[in-house]
Amino acid sequence: MNQECAHSCRVSRALFVVSAILPLVFWPLAAVVLFHGKALGLAISLFCSGLQGPFLVGYTFARAARKQWWRWLVLAIGGLGILMFSLIDAVNLDIDGFFEILILGTAGVVIGHTMVTTIIGPLIFGRILCGWGCWRAMVLERLHVGMGSGRRKGVWVWTPLVGVAVSFAVAVLFTLASGHIRSNSVLSVFVGVAIYYAAAIALALVLHDQRAFCKYLCPTGFILRWTSRPALLHVSVQAEACNECEACTDVCPMDIPVAKRVKVGTSIGKGDCILCQRCVESCPTGALKTIFKK
Repeated sequence: MNQECAHSCRVSRALFVVSAILPLVFWPLAAVVLFHGKALGLAISLFCSGLQGPFLVGYTFARAARKQWWRWLVLAIGGLGILMFSLIDAVNLDIDGFFEILILGTAGVVIGHTMVTTIIGPLIFGRILCGWGCWRAMVLERLHVGMGSGRRKGVWVWTPLVGVAVSFAVAVLFTLASGHIRSNSVLSVFVGVAIYYAAAIALALVLHDQRAFCKYLCPTGFILRWTSRPALLHVSVQAEACNECEACTDVCPMDIPVAKRVKVGTSIGKGDCILCQRCVESCPTGALKTIFKK
């Protein structure tokens, strides 16, 4: 029991720091945006980002059997906040919306959102957005289709590029046709959200894999693979503590060969890890832990 408690503390320290940062940063921003900026959707999103902190504390102190339930609550709160921001303020926050603004050479809140969540933020926190705040993943993780049986090869290696190409093509076609970004239309943003959901759910059902969209089609996920590689927050390994049970590999929703990487002492993530903590929780020897790089 003492060993289990010590392992739980190792798991929670870095995430506990994140949980303290979230409300301290985002709740004051939410108040400023609501009362001075009059942007209800953004204020709700910022409030939800702060609210993730207390629930993250719940995760760190939860029993092992309940930890992933708590993580999903954090994921749902963050995802719902981003979704409400997009729909209420009529802002296309997906990568095609970012491309639209770049093509038009204008400024917009989507620039800040993309920089924080997809480009700069991952340098520090990795793909924590995918595991703890994605508005699509909060639904995908409730589908009873399993977590896949290994990363697919062949043409599937290139399909994420298709997602990026389609997003860019849509941005180009729309801006050429209309001369403005889609954030001017609530309906177009809603349709975009619906298309993303339809594609993500359909792919999960066809491939029997909750995270199939994240692995094989999501354009944001493709970018995060590169921007999150040098992340300070990551899953660290202690190869000498590994007993080669491979429980970590069996539970990974991103099909990362965790056990093999532990054995050679290499990085677990390499841009794919979403910090869901399943591997850390499943390790019986404490060979894995989530830390900030020193």
